[in-house]
Amino acid sequence: MAVRITGIDETTLVMPSPNRNANLSFAAMTASAVVVRTDVMRNGRPLVGLGFDSIGRYGHGGLARERFMPRLLAASPEAYCDANGRLDPTRAFAVMMRDEKPGGHGDRAGAVGLLDSALWDLAAKLEDKPLWRLLSERFGSGDADPAVAVYASGGHYRDDQLASLKAEITRAIDLGHTLFKIKVAGAPLPEDLRRIECALALLGPKRKLAVDFNCALDADNAGSYLDKFAEYDLAWIEEPTDPLDYQLYAEICAGTAFAIATGENVFSLADARNLLRYGGLRRDRDLLQFDVSLCYGITELVRILEMAAQAGWARRRFAPHAGHLLSLNVVAGLGLGMHETAADPDSLFGGYPADMSVENGYVKMSDVPGIGIEAHPALSTVFADLLR
Repeated sequence: MAVRITGIDETTLVMPSPNRNANLSFAAMTASAVVVRTDVMRNGRPLVGLGFDSIGRYGHGGLARERFMPRLLAASPEAYCDANGRLDPTRAFAVMMRDEKPGGHGDRAGAVGLLDSALWDLAAKLEDKPLWRLLSERFGSGDADPAVAVYASGGHYRDDQLASLKAEITRAIDLGHTLFKIKVAGAPLPEDLRRIECALALLGPKRKLAVDFNCALDADNAGSYLDKFAEYDLAWIEEPTDPLDYQLYAEICAGTAFAIATGENVFSLADARNLLRYGGLRRDRDLLQFDVSLCYGITELVRILEMAAQAGWARRRFAPHAGHLLSLNVVAGLGLGMHETAADPDSLFGGYPADMSVENGYVKMSDVPGIGIEAHPALSTVFADLLR
């Protein structure tokens, strides 16, 4: 008998933070959490799938409630299950995208990705498997990575600047990280150089530093920034300019030896294809950071991986944006390059479930079924009210 979706609940959380980067403040940030309920009973309760937004693009509850949740609830189980009655998120994706025009990949992609993540969490739980293992069996070699390379992401601008930066990096080192990323281009260049030098001094010669411009550079200032940053041994420079300015990306790639990381603000297969066609990115060093949750979810990301492979890109060049457990499972299950995690272990995206920890820049994967949200100390609290 096919699995039936019996209900979907979404809540939008207000998540104010003193952090800012080169182009936005997180003072009024929101994010969505969603629960997909089924008629399958486990331990006396209906089995549910949990999904949580990628922070930085605000919540997606409006679009989810207006269009995509009703389509799933109105569909027959045969529309989103396979011939054996098993939930198939790729079929559910088709249900959600029915009557949607091509193009316009903005917040719609995040709303669908939010629900897609909950459906994959549910699909893995139905098979009593961790999501990373299920993804490896369906889309990979079946031989998933038991340990994943991770890096700590932080270094936002705050009022106390160097003090908070030093505290973050010291804590990340103590937790076992060997690679740290900080924000740049949100302060005068001399101040940014002081922050980079402070970070490099703390990290020492055995650890690496990456910097994130958050799309702040343009044709007028890119050269001066990159010439100055060339004095430092950086792991990569991230999102130097507008994600759709392919010509400037091509010029930057042609003019610097730095590894370039980009793609987090590209939300579809079509835009990803254009980035690889026209952005001048180099397959031997650059990183692709498509955000799993924001680019329509796992279903669309798999299509992006297939397209990139045809263009000669190895899966190890993918390092998805956003340090959530969904991304970690995707990196492990699909054999991608590395996972981003928040430097603050107590934040919603920081840290890991109790049975996981960072060791010399790697995290050993858990066998908890699904994404593992219920086992994450901070993130699990978000769903407490929804699950009552």
